[in-house]
Amino acid sequence: MPKLPSPFPPAFLYFLLTLMPFLVIPQSPTDQTRTTLLTIKQQWGNPSQLSSWNNSSRPCSWPEITCTNGVVTGLNLTNYNIIEPIPPSICDLKNLTMLDLSFNDIPGNFPKILYNCSNLQYLDLSQNYFVGPIPSDINRLSSSLWYIASAPTTSPAKSLGR
Repeated sequence: MPKLPSPFPPAFLYFLLTLMPFLVIPQSPTDQTRTTLLTIKQQWGNPSQLSSWNNSSRPCSWPEITCTNGVVTGLNLTNYNIIEPIPPSICDLKNLTMLDLSFNDIPGNFPKILYNCSNLQYLDLSQNYFVGPIPSDINRLSSSLWYIASAPTTSPAKSLGR
């Protein structure tokens, strides 16, 4: 059988094959957001209330999510029986402006990882199991923050009035 000529010169094939390991197919912003949210869900032990969070639907269709122009801007997870600390990946949601984690069982000290959520405007952590004093560097929270609640509901929530 006669050998057919290659439509590509050998140098081109070599060049193409050496670059193949470096080709990365980027995820769309929606896919990245979904991945982040599913990671958070897993780190919180897959609460049954978050069963709508899955790979087959868009995050903006999930009831706990608020979106603006197709971008996640809010999480309302009030009374979801979350018993694990807030994962650092929550701040991978770069446009997050509202976070309500009130009435859960989140343990530990005040979650300083929230200092990395640079666009937060509203933060409610009331009725959880935080221990210890409020950090002296709490001013490292987002400069856009205008509301924060971290006290029991028997005392008034605090407004920062920035």
